[in-house]
Amino acid sequence: MAALRSELHQQGDPHRQLFRLEPWRAVLDIAFDWLIVLSSVALVVWWSEMCAPLAVVLIANRQRALGNILHDAGHRNIWRDPLRNDLVARIFIAPLLFSSLSRYRETHFKHHMELGTEGGDPDLLFSSRNSSTSWVSHYLDQVLSLNAWLSSFRGHLFSCQVRTVSQLYILAWWGGAMALMWTVAGPDFTITFMALWLLARASAFHLITTFREMCDHLGLQPGGVFTFSRDMVCHGFWRKLIHPRNNGYHLTHHLLPAVPYYRLPEAHRLLKGQGVFQERGKVCCSYFTGPDPVTSTWIGPGQFQ
Repeated sequence: MAALRSELHQQGDPHRQLFRLEPWRAVLDIAFDWLIVLSSVALVVWWSEMCAPLAVVLIANRQRALGNILHDAGHRNIWRDPLRNDLVARIFIAPLLFSSLSRYRETHFKHHMELGTEGGDPDLLFSSRNSSTSWVSHYLDQVLSLNAWLSSFRGHLFSCQVRTVSQLYILAWWGGAMALMWTVAGPDFTITFMALWLLARASAFHLITTFREMCDHLGLQPGGVFTFSRDMVCHGFWRKLIHPRNNGYHLTHHLLPAVPYYRLPEAHRLLKGQGVFQERGKVCCSYFTGPDPVTSTWIGPGQFQ
């Protein structure tokens, strides 16, 4: 990382312009995600219950997208002003996802500072299967983990590591939001919203989130940012489903964490021109097919990854 910073500095620190924030972009993206969620519920309530499976997938995808903006809020990449940054996150994102912004920021900071360390990195995954097992089995190991499922479903609610006042705020926010929705849209819409939201968290959101987490680090060697993080430079349907909001540029994010999500593709292109990144950066261009799909890198002996 020191060598990379030296390369960038010799070029006049071209990455600094990538730190510029445009808060309106994040605000519009939050509004768009809310719109997709509410429209999905309306489709089921006012069109046909047969649309429920599609609604669950759409809602889960937007839950993932909002989670990515929460991640940026954790880095104060929505606004550099801490008050406005945290206010937006605490009103429009964090409680909706059953999350405490403070707790999220604390654990994510540990992920950056203790990346890949057993007992230190809160996002560390463990695979117990041997090298002959398919990537599907490795994926099912993670998906069928009760702790992982509970984490996806309930977020920070009822976690003993989250302050009671934070949990009460989440519950109070949901109580107020559902009362407002009941008044404006009626009981059918509100009940359907709750049912679809929880079903999405318990199913498609967990499946997507688990796959996304495995793409970040699984199959790599702990010991440093370059050896233990990868970028997913993919396009098409799978990227939109698994990595909305450019969340696949995970190595780029670890190298330049102050870059907002909407500038990560530009940051990746800049880093690709640096010798250190060309030599050491891990980049995958597909999920399932091609010469180097990310799923092929998950197959290996049981180890913390």
